[in-house]
Amino acid sequence: MKTLKKKRLGTLEVYVIFLSCIYAGFIGYKSLLHVLFTWN
Repeated sequence: MKTLKKKRLGTLEVYVIFLSCIYAGFIGYKSLLHVLFTWN
């Protein structure tokens, strides 16, 4: 088995992580607004 040498993240991996963080933040923000508007 070859060991993968990963000294730095690839551009694609950084892009995917960045997009997933933005997506998770957006979903959390929408659900938070929904909860706030539901409880009012």
